[in-house]
Amino acid sequence: MPEIDIEKQVEKYWENFRRQMSDEDAKKLDKLLEVIEEHFIDPTQDIPVKAVDLVKYLDPEPILDVLKPAYPYFKHIRQRLIPRMRFFAYFMVSRRKNAWQAYHSLSEEEYMKLGFMDKPTYEVLREFCYERISVEEFPIVLAWVVKETGFLLEKQGIHLGKETFQDATDIRCLKHDPEAKYSGYYKHNGYKLDYTIDANQGVPLDYVPMEITSDEGKNLKASQEHLITLGIQEEIRVIDDKYATFENIAYSELKGISLYYKIAENWVYKEEGEQGMIKQLYQKYHSESDFIVGADLDFMLHYLYRKEEYEAVGSHFRNMRMAEYEEHPEGYEEICRKRGSHMEGNIGRVKLTTLLDDHPGRRGWKQFLLRAGMTMLSLAFAALIRVQNGVFEHLTNVTYIT
Repeated sequence: MPEIDIEKQVEKYWENFRRQMSDEDAKKLDKLLEVIEEHFIDPTQDIPVKAVDLVKYLDPEPILDVLKPAYPYFKHIRQRLIPRMRFFAYFMVSRRKNAWQAYHSLSEEEYMKLGFMDKPTYEVLREFCYERISVEEFPIVLAWVVKETGFLLEKQGIHLGKETFQDATDIRCLKHDPEAKYSGYYKHNGYKLDYTIDANQGVPLDYVPMEITSDEGKNLKASQEHLITLGIQEEIRVIDDKYATFENIAYSELKGISLYYKIAENWVYKEEGEQGMIKQLYQKYHSESDFIVGADLDFMLHYLYRKEEYEAVGSHFRNMRMAEYEEHPEGYEEICRKRGSHMEGNIGRVKLTTLLDDHPGRRGWKQFLLRAGMTMLSLAFAALIRVQNGVFEHLTNVTYIT
């Protein structure tokens, strides 16, 4: 029988088969065939995946409410925003430097994959990416993505943010950038990015773009407060000595977060932090209306912190860490070493596989904000898409997304 006749016979068979099915059964069959034809593929060295073929599996529904302030008639156009959010995620993970490049990198068929009925105009997507979601609001989008990722991971018994690392990295700028500053420490002009990640999953939890000469130590308290708003119950944070101020140490430990940092050779036990000295300092406030006679140590430490006696309270907890280091030096050093090697590897990989350290298209602070935000969101979206599709390892690896 000729090949064309076989094809016609198969078509007639399916037509007859479908006519005998109810509408409900037909829909079930179509869904089953979709599952058979396509399934989520995690990008790996052996199987690289195009960014659009990864992002089409993003379910934006749980994070769409982030757009409510931008759309007065949000509930009436909610469904229209689903493909636009997928395009925004594509823009983040595709390593395109701007929305114009991202827009023109997709074919009409690929826009269908993202959920559009037809190819949208550039202006619609430009407005969505730069005005409805402005560069300054990228951290808010990150917060929504992190919350949803944490919610899904918790169902698997994985608690995002329970242990964290924090560090800052320098980012070079173009020559003659009038808004960048010179750092004698880094020996070049540029900016700096301070960010906090989950110690085990590598998911970015918070980030702060900074001037290159700014003190990243001032970001620790704000970062910990931000994680609380995300519903994260942080227990351990490992930092380097730039963050280990008495105020930061006191704040973290009083919040129930064990703060680990390298013990400097010149540090000595501070008498101000000893229990007897804490009691003496507390007695200085005996005439205050909120003073309590016979208070326990925990109350006194919290009280003195509120009175801004940061050195005394911080010394108390730093003395305890120094004692822990002396008793178990190898275990303590391993905690700090893990953070050092992990963050160095993480920052190195991020700079190589994202736009963070790429040649910037423009000069200026706003361009740096864009690159920093896109970098953090690319990692966060990659993690959310994986978790939504049942993958729970190497969540932020974007190396093999092409």
